[in-house]
Amino acid sequence: MKKYPDFASVLLGNGPIGFFCGYVVIAIICAVISLLIEVNNRQIDSTSTPVKLSYKFMLAHNVLRIIVSFLLVTITVRALYEYIPPEWMIFVSIGVGAGADRLALLFKNFGLLTTNKLAAKVAERLDK
Repeated sequence: MKKYPDFASVLLGNGPIGFFCGYVVIAIICAVISLLIEVNNRQIDSTSTPVKLSYKFMLAHNVLRIIVSFLLVTITVRALYEYIPPEWMIFVSIGVGAGADRLALLFKNFGLLTTNKLAAKVAERLDK
């Protein structure tokens, strides 16, 4: 490592940028799949959930979860991709994506990442 690394090498690491971006994309795809599985298993009986599936409501209800998942994925992949062989890093990226989303869901269930007010406004507009 250089004595005074530049900003880009600190953010992106010393490995190939294509590997970094590819692993981040794989992890984000897995996080989105995890989110869609959760949306598919939503509680239609709940008064806070619209009966008809709405992606606008889903985004409003999960905006903080999506942001946290993206940040967790990026930071975790950056921390790992230089030290894990490429053959294994693909599997690690899959786990990082799904795990980051589930961790964000856990935080949301504890009330740390709630956007209930925004979701309620969107649901109210959908009911009209």
